[in-house]
Amino acid sequence: MPFGPALIDRRTQRAGFFLGSKNEETFTFYLGGETEAPPSYRYLGEGCAVVVPGPIPLFDDRYQWLRPPTRRPEANPLRPAALATVLVASAGLLARIDRFGERYPTPYSAVVALPDEVGH
Repeated sequence: MPFGPALIDRRTQRAGFFLGSKNEETFTFYLGGETEAPPSYRYLGEGCAVVVPGPIPLFDDRYQWLRPPTRRPEANPLRPAALATVLVASAGLLARIDRFGERYPTPYSAVVALPDEVGH
C-alpha cells in the first residue's frame, strides 16, 4: 500500500501523515468517497511548519515515527486514496473500541454475555 511516512505526537495523541503539496483536492475527493462523515483532520499547507522526529529516536521522545521516510517521496497518485481509506477505517475502529467499554464495562460483563455453550 503506498502509504508514505507517518508520525505521532505522543503528548497530544495526534498522528501526522505526509502527502505531496498538491494532493489536498485529491485527498478530499477520496475521503468523501469513503464516508459521508469523515473524521476530523487538518490538512497543513503553505506557511505551516511540522515538527518531525530526529534521525535517532529515543523511547520516550514526544515525536516518533510510525513509519519513517526511507527515501525522498515519489509522486504517487495512489497515496491520497490509501491515506483516505486508512483514516476512515482507523476512525471507525477507534469508535468501536470506545463503544466496547460502554457495552462491557468489566471483564465479568463480557463473560456473562457469552452463550452458555461458549467459554463455560
